[in-house]
Amino acid sequence: MADVRQFSDAEINRLVKFYEQAEREILVQINKTLLAGKKDELEYLKQMRQNIDVILRQLREGNKEWCMQAITNVYSEGMKNADVMLKDAGVSVKAGFGAIHQQAAQVLAENTYQRLEDVVQVIGRQVNDIYRELALENVRGTVVGYDTWKQTARRFREQLAERGVTGFKDRSGRMWRMTTYTEMVARTTTQQAHTEGTLNRLSEQGHDLIIVSRHRGACPLCTPWEGKILSISGKTKGYPTFEEAKASGLMHCNCRHAVSLYIDLDKEIEELERELDIK
Repeated sequence: MADVRQFSDAEINRLVKFYEQAEREILVQINKTLLAGKKDELEYLKQMRQNIDVILRQLREGNKEWCMQAITNVYSEGMKNADVMLKDAGVSVKAGFGAIHQQAAQVLAENTYQRLEDVVQVIGRQVNDIYRELALENVRGTVVGYDTWKQTARRFREQLAERGVTGFKDRSGRMWRMTTYTEMVARTTTQQAHTEGTLNRLSEQGHDLIIVSRHRGACPLCTPWEGKILSISGKTKGYPTFEEAKASGLMHCNCRHAVSLYIDLDKEIEELERELDIK
């Protein structure tokens, strides 16, 4: 079975490098302003905000392009993964990338874009905070003296060296660097897209049962689910659902587990026997 990480890592790295470049460019713009001379500092401030606005706009455009391309590609790879499982089970697959799959991939892409947009908005607010404080210091410096500007600039440079301008806190209170958070989002959503593509294809072909893989060193969240048979829809009685397993921690970020088609041989034999009796 194909390892989703082998396929998605290139897509993830492409997005992370895009954010790394944006982070470097933002820091260059801010540092250029902080090192500006007294005569040019206000002009540098205006130029800084304009230049960073351009960088953030490019991030938004890049996010949208990446989400639509990468999520769709990985989702399609998940479908191909299911097709291999079905073929190995002797099932002929004729369906293509129909409306249900297009809609599912689009929803995943839109949700991913919103998570990345949250990051861009946070960075934009932080840059605006820097702009406003430096602008106030510029005004104050004309009255009190240039030392106030130099002190503020020095303080900002120290803060940038320590945590960067792109650090932020998520809703749970955890601190992130922009690139680290972006990688987490990309890794989580590509894994989800691959899994959704697989499960939706299996369901489309009338198969509801899947089995969770096993591997050494599984984390405590996933260990209870190794080798378990799950129902995709919850309609097959006697089996926990895939959503229940996910809610308990299976398929967390960086999870190495996968799911594959499970064929209930006893049920298959019963159906075959019924067919033979009918004939």
